[in-house]
Amino acid sequence: MKAELIANIITAHCSGDEANFKAAVDELAKDEDRKGNVRVSSLILSAYKGKKTTLIKKPDVMSVPEGGFAAQSTGGIFAPRDKDSLLELYDIIHPTVSLDDVVLPANQRKLLLQILQEHNENAKLAEHNLPAANRLLLCGPPGCGKTMTANAISHELGLPMAYVRLDGLVSSYLGQTSVNLRKVFTSVGTMPIVLFLDEFDAIAKKRDDGNEMGELKRVVTALLQNFDNMPDNVFLIAATNHEHLLDPAIWRRFNYVINFGYPDDEQRAELIGRWLAEYRVEHNLDIKKLTALTVDRSTAQIKELVISVAKRYVTTDKTVTMDDFIELLIQQLTNNANGTGIVEVAADLNKKGASVRTLAKILKMPHNTLSYQINKINKEDDVTDG
Repeated sequence: MKAELIANIITAHCSGDEANFKAAVDELAKDEDRKGNVRVSSLILSAYKGKKTTLIKKPDVMSVPEGGFAAQSTGGIFAPRDKDSLLELYDIIHPTVSLDDVVLPANQRKLLLQILQEHNENAKLAEHNLPAANRLLLCGPPGCGKTMTANAISHELGLPMAYVRLDGLVSSYLGQTSVNLRKVFTSVGTMPIVLFLDEFDAIAKKRDDGNEMGELKRVVTALLQNFDNMPDNVFLIAATNHEHLLDPAIWRRFNYVINFGYPDDEQRAELIGRWLAEYRVEHNLDIKKLTALTVDRSTAQIKELVISVAKRYVTTDKTVTMDDFIELLIQQLTNNANGTGIVEVAADLNKKGASVRTLAKILKMPHNTLSYQINKINKEDDVTDG
């Protein structure tokens, strides 16, 4: 009876038959319940209810051409689970963002286009025993476009993405994290897919760190082994905010490394203009001045700021002015927290071109008082005014 039920579950899974899959799971749980195995029955039902995706029927052809990638659907994918938490080890997503949506420096865009071109021509490369690059490391501070770039690559390749969940992957049980890693790589190794390891430093830290326990060192060793055995049909992207923490051996496993930074003047101008247009904001803003005021802000922070500007426009039905923008920027910089550090923020914005008169008006402070405090902070008398 039990063997027959398990066979039915496997058959339903492979054919993408959700109804029969559920029926077989329910029957298996009932069978265990009848035997008095209430806990096992409960675990079976909980595992099924925790499943986040519906089975999708697999296509008839799942062959991967020599050299790597095929731009086709992977069909129904069951992510493996951590045996203790029962959490899925990755989520399958189908990104819609394209490379045109990502604002990047010219050299980085050129490299990404080169990588995509390799995969468009992978058959030709295979004829010369040349593999297309399929391991990319993205480094840089939070909010600078690493995840968006990974999504764009997945979209441009026409492949789904397996987004690895660290909450399921990293286990407190000895040896289980390494087991989970093997499950992930084994699972995705049979299909053309993008495997995305975000917060990569959590599983790839230096093994000579005296503060780390032996378990993490074993995890890094397991990770390296899985990298070395990874088939060409998997495109692996890893992202980290702390590249200095990575084990030296990890770096050699990647074909390319892209270092992200805060957007430059040209990028900030493009981002601000693009989002103001996207949210249909009527304004009389000087984009050049806005670009100067947002130096050292990440892409995510700039978008958050423009969204605040757009909300003000929509809720007040008034054309957005430079004063509005600067006021909202000050709120963002001080985290809107009871004025802490507000004079320091004003001093920094003054250096970037905001006049003391404008800042005093926004902050509702006497002009002379604010000018004195800014001069005191800067220890100089070249305060921009007007």
